[in-house]
Amino acid sequence: MLFALLGLATSLLAFLRYDSAAAVDPVLVFLLIAYPFLIGTTIHFYLQDKNIKATLQDEYFTKWFLQSFAKTCLSESDLQVIREELAGTILRLVKPALVSVYELNSHTQILDIVHQAGIKNLPDTATKGYAFGEGIPGWVMENRNTVILPDISQEQYLQVDNWAKAMDLRSYAAVPVLARGQTIGIIALYSLVPNYFQDSNVLIVQIAAQLYGLTHASLLGQE
Repeated sequence: MLFALLGLATSLLAFLRYDSAAAVDPVLVFLLIAYPFLIGTTIHFYLQDKNIKATLQDEYFTKWFLQSFAKTCLSESDLQVIREELAGTILRLVKPALVSVYELNSHTQILDIVHQAGIKNLPDTATKGYAFGEGIPGWVMENRNTVILPDISQEQYLQVDNWAKAMDLRSYAAVPVLARGQTIGIIALYSLVPNYFQDSNVLIVQIAAQLYGLTHASLLGQE
């Protein structure tokens, strides 16, 4: 719990100090370097609370890949490279069939796909954008809430894309990406297995989304 609170405190300090005159914020640097280790400990306690068996190897790989992603966020200035690393980290740790990174286009107000990883040769309909509030991605963007659908073939209330059903994708999860207190996009995941996404593996996506949102705000603030 102490490590979790420390991680939260450093996150808060980074945002409070973001507009300082210093060219490089040491708290921000510390956050990007230490955050995965702190959160790795949080994941350990979370899995214990949920009575989910996690080996030391599982915990090591989780921390290592998040640390690698954090280093990319710290050293890379090309957002597309960071997006690719973001999707790759999620593929390695969560192992979904498909990862889609959406970001809001400030000119068109459309939620566009800026990177996809996983399944190849997707239909054109799988790459279309969404208006703010449209479909599940638009709803997640508007409401800033994570969504988990255990089985999209049985979903009756939320509008699921027909192309996903046609490809026999079964479960879905979407996590909002925040930067400077604003929702800038979402990370959407599909799996071929029903009930695949749980609080425990979606937590990893939320951590990666926090790191990406922080980096996105930092890079755009330098322009």
